[in-house]
Amino acid sequence: MIVLKAISCEKYTHLTGLFARLLRCKNGCIACYAPIFTPCRRTKILRHLGYIYSWQSPKYFIKILPLVCLLFSANSAWSVELEPVTLQLKWKHQFQFAGYYAAKEKGFYRDAGLDVSIVEAAPGVDPAQEVIAGRAQFGVGTSELILNRYRGDAVVVLGVIFQHSPLSLVVLADSGIDNIHKLIDRKVMIEPSSAELFAYLFQEGFTQKAFNLQHHSFDLNDLLSGKTDAMSTYVTDELYLLKQQGRAYSQFSPRMSGIDFYGDNFFTLESELEQHPQQVKAFRDATLRGWRYAMQNPDEIVQLIYQRYSQRHSIEHLQFEAKAMHDLMQPELIDPGYMNAGRWQHIAQTYRQLGLLPEHFDVEAMLYFPNSATDLKKLRIKLYYAAAGLSLLTVLTVMLFRFYRTARINEARLNTMFDHAPLSLIVLDDKNRIQSWNAEAEKTFLWRAKDILGKNASTIVPPENRHELEKVLAGVHKEHTVTHSENINIKQDGSEILCEWLNAPFKDKHDQSSFIICMARDITEKKRLEQQLEQAAHYDNLTSLPNRALILDLLKQSLATAARQQTKLAILFLDLNGFKAINDSLGHESGDILLLTVAQRLQQAIRECDYVGRLAGDEFLIVLQDISSLKNAQRVVDKLQDLICQPCTVKDQVVTIGASIGISLYPDDATEINALIHRADQGMYQAKQAGRS
Repeated sequence: MIVLKAISCEKYTHLTGLFARLLRCKNGCIACYAPIFTPCRRTKILRHLGYIYSWQSPKYFIKILPLVCLLFSANSAWSVELEPVTLQLKWKHQFQFAGYYAAKEKGFYRDAGLDVSIVEAAPGVDPAQEVIAGRAQFGVGTSELILNRYRGDAVVVLGVIFQHSPLSLVVLADSGIDNIHKLIDRKVMIEPSSAELFAYLFQEGFTQKAFNLQHHSFDLNDLLSGKTDAMSTYVTDELYLLKQQGRAYSQFSPRMSGIDFYGDNFFTLESELEQHPQQVKAFRDATLRGWRYAMQNPDEIVQLIYQRYSQRHSIEHLQFEAKAMHDLMQPELIDPGYMNAGRWQHIAQTYRQLGLLPEHFDVEAMLYFPNSATDLKKLRIKLYYAAAGLSLLTVLTVMLFRFYRTARINEARLNTMFDHAPLSLIVLDDKNRIQSWNAEAEKTFLWRAKDILGKNASTIVPPENRHELEKVLAGVHKEHTVTHSENINIKQDGSEILCEWLNAPFKDKHDQSSFIICMARDITEKKRLEQQLEQAAHYDNLTSLPNRALILDLLKQSLATAARQQTKLAILFLDLNGFKAINDSLGHESGDILLLTVAQRLQQAIRECDYVGRLAGDEFLIVLQDISSLKNAQRVVDKLQDLICQPCTVKDQVVTIGASIGISLYPDDATEINALIHRADQGMYQAKQAGRS
C-alpha cells in the first residue's frame, strides 16, 4: 500500500485523460478504484502505458510500474462480480439434469458472468410456480408450460433437452396386460403434468371412467407389490430398478399412438427476458454448452453427480440414465436445445383435443429463438425448394388463368376444355358457392352438376373439416395465393375419398368479381396401393414381421451403430423344432396359425430397440442391440425358449413346440454381416443336433 500511495491519483492525473477519470480518488489511493478495472478498461490502460513509455522518460514508466502489477493482480477485488441466479429443477439430483451440473462445475456459467444455484425439487413442487413467484429465474419443466402460458403466466421456453418425452406407462409382464386396452378397470398411477399419457389413453378409446386413477406415490414398490397395475415412469430412471430386480415388464409410450411431446424444457419469464436479455442469452448458451459436454463425457459427469450432488442413485443407475437419455436426445443428430415450432403446434393441438386449449392459441409467442436470422435463411431455402417442386402446377395454373380470361371471347372452347379436363375442375364464387362443375367432378364425387351448382363447397367436406376449408378459401380470396393440399372428401353416397387439391384465385377484369378455380384428383387408390406395396416389399405377409430383405437391412444399420458407439450386438438364428410334423399332421392352415403365434411371442420377448424378422419357413432372425455381453444374450434366449414352449391351441388341439437357437456376438465372433449370420446358423444346427434346444 506504501507503493500505491507513492503514485497518488492526484499526482499522476496529468499523464492521460483516461487516468484522470479512472485513477482520481478521494483518499489518494489507487487501490480504492480497483473494482473498476474490467478487462476492457485494463486493455485501454495498457495501451496508454505504451504511449507513456514511448513519449515520456523511462523513469516515468518505472514510477508507474506498480500500476501495471496492479492490473494483473490476482486479488479477488479485481475479479468481475458474478450475477447470482437460481435454476429450479423438476426433480431430485440425478443424471436427468447433467448438462446444468456440467455448465456449473466446468465454469461455463462463470465464464458467462453468472453464479448459478441449482435447486432440486420434491414431490408437489412445481418449477413453473417457483419461477413465476420469483424464487428462481430459470426452471426445468414439461410441455405443460403451454398451459401455464394460456393461463396468463408469461413463461418463455429457451430450449428443449429431450427431443422425445421419457414418460411412459409400465406394467409387469406377469400382470397379463400385454396391450394398452387391457388397462380397462385396472388401477393406474399417473403423475401430475402427464397430459401426453391422458391424450394417449383417450386416443386409444379410453374415457376417464375406464380405469381406476390412483394418486401417484412415486414408489415403484407399489407396482411390484400389486398395489397398482400400471404406473407412469421415466424410461431414463425407474426402468433401471425393474431390470436390477430382474422383473420383466412392458411399457406403453404415447409415441405408439403418434403423440410425440418434448421433454425437459428449460424456461424463464418474459419479464426476465425484457429486463436482462443478455443475461438470459448467456444462461442459455452456457447451459447448452454444458449439455454438449455432459453427453460427450457421460462417465465424468456421472462421477461428478455422485460425488458432489447426490448419492441417491448408484453409479450404475446414473450410467443407465445417461444411456437412456442418449436415445431420447440423439445428440449426434440434433444439437441440445433445438426445438421446432411445428412440433410445439402438434403438442398444442393435442391439448386442444383434450379440451385444455382454445382453437386458436399462439404457441410461437412462448418460444425463444435467438438466431432468428439463421432460421429465416433456412426458411427461405425451404421455400425455394417448395417453389421449384410446384413449378409445374404453377405453370398449369397460369395457363388456366389465361383460358379463363378469354372465356368471353371463346366461351365454347373454354367450356369444352373445362368439361373434358382429366381433373375435377370446380369454380367457386366469392361466397364459396359452386358455379361450375365439370364431368370429371361428377365421376369423382357422384354429384350431377345440376344438383350441386349453387351449393357451398363445404357440401363435399366432412363436418369436422369445414371450418378449416373456410379458412383456406378465405386466405385464397384475401391473399390471392395458390394453395395445394390433400383432403378427405365426401361423395354423394356418403363414402369418403382422399383428394389432391389445388386452389387458385382469379379476378374478372370486367366486373371485378373474384372466383376460385379448384382442381381435384382422387388419389385414394394410389395411396392404398402405395401402402400395400410398402407392406409387401418389407414385411412378411403371414406374420407381419420384417421380411428377409428388411431384417438384413436393419441388421446392417445396427452393425454400423454398434461400430460407431463401440457396443456389442447379438444375432439369434432361430429354427422351430417339430414344426414340420405339426404342419403335416394338422395341415398348412394350422401351421400358419402356429407361425403367427410364435411371431407374436418373439416380439414379446425382446426390447423396443431390438428387431425380429422371418427369413423363410420356420426360420427367424433376431437382432439384439447394445447387448453388452453373451450372458445377456443368453438371458434373452432363455426367455424366448420359455415363451415358445408354452402350449398353443390350434383348431381345438393343444400343441407344443420348441426351438433351436444359435448366437453370434459382434465384434467377438465376427465383424462382417454374413460371417455373423453364418456363425449363428452354425450354432443353431449344433444346438439342434445336441438336443434340440
